[in-house]
Amino acid sequence: MLARNDATLMQAGTYAAIFAVAAIGLSLLLGNVAQISIGQAGFFGIGGYTLAYLTAVVTWPSNVPGWLPFVAGTLLGVALAAAFGLLLGLIALRFRGHYLAMATLAFGLIVVGIVRASKPLGGSVGISNVPFAHLGSLTISGGAAFWYAWAMVGLTALLTRNLLRGRTGRAFEAIRNDELAAEAAGIPTRRYKILAFAYAGALAGFAGTFFVAYLGLVEPNAVGVSLSIDLLLMVVLGGAGGISGATIGASIVGITNLYGHDLENWRPVIYGIAVIVIVVAFPRGIAGLFSAGAAPKSKPHETDGAPEIMPPVAAPPARAQWLAVEHATKRFGGLVAVDDVSFSLESGTLTSLIGPNGAGKTTLFNAITGIGRVDEGRIVVAGEDVTRRRPHRVAALGLGRTFQNARLFAEMTVLENAVAGAYLCERAGFFADLVGLPVSRSDRHAARERARRVLGRLGLEPLARRLARDLSFGERRRVELARALAANPGLLLLDEPAAGLNAAERVRLREDLRALRADGITLLLIEHDMRLVMEISDRIMVLKFGKLIADGTPARVRNDPAVISAYLGTAEVSM
Repeated sequence: MLARNDATLMQAGTYAAIFAVAAIGLSLLLGNVAQISIGQAGFFGIGGYTLAYLTAVVTWPSNVPGWLPFVAGTLLGVALAAAFGLLLGLIALRFRGHYLAMATLAFGLIVVGIVRASKPLGGSVGISNVPFAHLGSLTISGGAAFWYAWAMVGLTALLTRNLLRGRTGRAFEAIRNDELAAEAAGIPTRRYKILAFAYAGALAGFAGTFFVAYLGLVEPNAVGVSLSIDLLLMVVLGGAGGISGATIGASIVGITNLYGHDLENWRPVIYGIAVIVIVVAFPRGIAGLFSAGAAPKSKPHETDGAPEIMPPVAAPPARAQWLAVEHATKRFGGLVAVDDVSFSLESGTLTSLIGPNGAGKTTLFNAITGIGRVDEGRIVVAGEDVTRRRPHRVAALGLGRTFQNARLFAEMTVLENAVAGAYLCERAGFFADLVGLPVSRSDRHAARERARRVLGRLGLEPLARRLARDLSFGERRRVELARALAANPGLLLLDEPAAGLNAAERVRLREDLRALRADGITLLLIEHDMRLVMEISDRIMVLKFGKLIADGTPARVRNDPAVISAYLGTAEVSM
């Protein structure tokens, strides 16, 4: 009796390990890239059916080693699942929220429909007599299957840990927090979403291959929507975004499914109640109960006057002219927000763009940085036409920006925000991160060192371990500036950097901007603090109803009748 119980427990552990591999991929999608998928069973089925077809349907020559069909089926199953993950990722770019969930659900239904209608794949009956897995002369069944399945979990956990610790993982986390800010920092969000779907698909396919070899058969119902829901349940129960959470959730659901036959009709009810309790009481899942919690908070950093400015982190790339805007026009229906605006910026200068609210300043900023597009005209950054380029490709040319309402990665620390800003200074790609190549480790060290230097320069070191969501308004402004500087930009666009700052913070900002100009960074800022604008600007441009009505030195603009009438309201600005 004891041996039978041991065998049943080992079988439950094997199933738990298989599902954990698939759940880790889904956990990465949900918790790290904020992409919901109810189609993981489709990838699971692709991997499983590929292995079943190559091992049970295809006739191999007699001299082929017994292990080759299993290895070939596993590798091809993973590759096909990853390829379909890429395809689904491309499709998913068009959807958000519940529409994305429905699209992934449709993918899973399509896979089931295809295998059910396919005679070579056994139709509704499926494929049976799938041989046991083989590695060399070893037949993987019984106890060997248990250890092989958990070795799969170990390999998956190692690769996923490498991925999340590298440049790719930092990009994933930035995308999860604020996709638009990630794009502005130079992170190609679409590419990483597609890669996340491909990786999650590959892991589900990997799990599916051994599931079929262990079970000895595969049929459409085994890879249907109920499996996708089970995998989603595992991730929610265990905790999305972590390897341990997916493994815990898979173990709970896998073992419960095997032992809970007496509660078959009540199992959905039990699962439903469990999900509600977890989501309400423990939103980070069961794994969150054992975590150390958020990073410790340091005391807010207070400035008294203008502290010493540290040396520049790195010299910006040299350019004779960083920006040229040629006849830019942007319409919103009948409203002309930007009306035939043209100007260029000389390298190493500080230019302010002013005008009443609604003048089109931020619209112009968005067009320059690729967040919006002009209807007419052309925008040239660092000598390249960027009129139709996405924000991350514009940022890659050396353009950094801040936003009118500071957009930080709220669930990341100040240091992690600055590290994310250094994305463009790193070299490692997806594969290098996945297998933990030296370039990935050196990038991680260099990015953190660069981020610390930027924080030190701006006097933000005491805040390094605080979560961005806990910062004051003025601190958020400075951290956003630090994140932009971490990319070593040659052209920096600041949207109302002094808004909401107290007197001491404005003094510090003034000194920072002067120091950045002295470093050779070209600055363009939108600002309503006219005292600050007049003190620091080399040049001022004035927009009114989308038209550029004045352009010149502070002294000239201050006394321009058109500017006085449109914006200043008096003939002289109080200093």
